Amino acid sequence: MKQSPFNKNRQDKFILVLNLPEGIKEIRDNIARKNNRIDANSLEISIAGTVTPNISVPEQTLPYGAQSIKVSSHARPAYSSLNLKFNIDNEYKNYWAIYKWLDVINDVKQGTVNADEIIKYPHPGQVLPIYSSNLTVFGLDEYNNRKIQWDYIGAFPTTLSEINWDYNSEAEIAATATFEFTRLEAKLI
Repeated sequence: MKQSPFNKNRQDKFILVLNLPEGIKEIRDNIARKNNRIDANSLEISIAGTVTPNISVPEQTLPYGAQSIKVSSHARPAYSSLNLKFNIDNEYKNYWAIYKWLDVINDVKQGTVNADEIIKYPHPGQVLPIYSSNLTVFGLDEYNNRKIQWDYIGAFPTTLSEINWDYNSEAEIAATATFEFTRLEAKLI
């Protein structure tokens, strides 16, 4: 099957939908541009590329008499990290959403989770719901229709790359975010 030239020439053939964690949803603000708020409109990001993690269900070798047999382990090892490359929008809203998410996980000034207590949550002993959520990456066709969906369950950012300021380049400013997650689910749309 030949691929459409439209599909080959597009650079942003994926859409990332950030579903903010319950705790971080509390710091969302659509009106004001403040340092302790996240713009809700920055949560759908066009990404230039990603690598779907390796999906593995390894075998086990069991002794059987004087031989060995291989059977499925029926278990999946931890997934590798999810690296997402995206273009930073002209107001840095998408970059800021991930930056603030990381800041909640580890406050830049205090070095603790939720240091400025901008997040109110009912169960102080349960920190994971504050900073983990589900991410969805949609694969698009040449007409920008969603064709496949990958849901990354229990995801949270661990790295936000540097911004390479190069005004001699005509390319858009890009960044990379790394997310860890617990489970991956995929489905055709």
